[in-house]
Amino acid sequence: MAISLQRAKEITSLFAEKNILVVGDIVLDTYIYGNVERLNPEAPVPILHAKKEKNATGGAGNTAKNAAMLGAKVTCIGVVGNDDSADLIDQSASNEGYIPVLVRSKSAQTIVKKRYVVGSQQLLRVDFEELIELSSDIEDRLLEEIKVHAASADAIIVSDYAKGTISEKVAHALMDAMRAHNIPLMADVKPSRISYFTGATYISPNKKEAHEYLGINQHENGGKKAHELAEMLTASFDTTVFITLGGEGMFVQAKKAQGEYVPTVYIEAGEVVDTSGCGDTAAVNILLATLVGATLTEAAEIGNAAGATVAKKTGAVGITQGELLHTIAEHHA
Repeated sequence: MAISLQRAKEITSLFAEKNILVVGDIVLDTYIYGNVERLNPEAPVPILHAKKEKNATGGAGNTAKNAAMLGAKVTCIGVVGNDDSADLIDQSASNEGYIPVLVRSKSAQTIVKKRYVVGSQQLLRVDFEELIELSSDIEDRLLEEIKVHAASADAIIVSDYAKGTISEKVAHALMDAMRAHNIPLMADVKPSRISYFTGATYISPNKKEAHEYLGINQHENGGKKAHELAEMLTASFDTTVFITLGGEGMFVQAKKAQGEYVPTVYIEAGEVVDTSGCGDTAAVNILLATLVGATLTEAAEIGNAAGATVAKKTGAVGITQGELLHTIAEHHA
């Protein structure tokens, strides 16, 4: 049975009491919106007649933006270049309602992803991206910021896109902060980093990432089922697992407990517009829900509803409590 609207209201009403620390790869997302009315006479490609340009924070910034839009107090730490794009991240983060702590590196370039959009469809994406290599000085500054801000946090989310911010030293500092302050840590990380977060409170891979975490070929013999993956992940990484299954929902597995499949009832296949950022949104909602006392099943329900809500939008965007509750109310109606 889906979570009741009243219970969802009780849970989400407490989000504003929490202080969340997000650490990871911060990206500048630029959206250029326009119309296509003709083909380019110089080459067989459409001409986009641009009407509007908008900047937003992506990567770890999208995670921070989601938590802030849900009402939490949020600080986001990441490494960027010493450039105009970093200034735009600073401005966008402030507009999105969270505090950006940007460690600027003269040797790095801020990652920028430009999307050209017609209606609700992407026409083209252009990435300006170089892997960030942390110098000892930049890494030390990053560690110091983590130490300072973790002291006042109620929970930590690691938002890793394998762009260079989450080094082994940084991961160890985050795990040390989790233990020192006795706060939960959600590790939403790429497979190359998962071993650093053995013992984290929660992980939230999708099915593909779950196979990769375990070094299993998902195409061999059809791969593993969700419950098998969850049991293996829990045992291997000493953590509680939320495997996101897209339109099928989630599978939840706590340590030394029976796992549970939590199907989603909040979206139909034809309603999906864009799945960008759905994983970020689900992870934020799961962490916030458990932080304010929701059961793992309730947290998965909230995560399912949140993922469904953002999948109906274009781009990696945040959702408000009102939008989340509207999705749940629509199901009950």
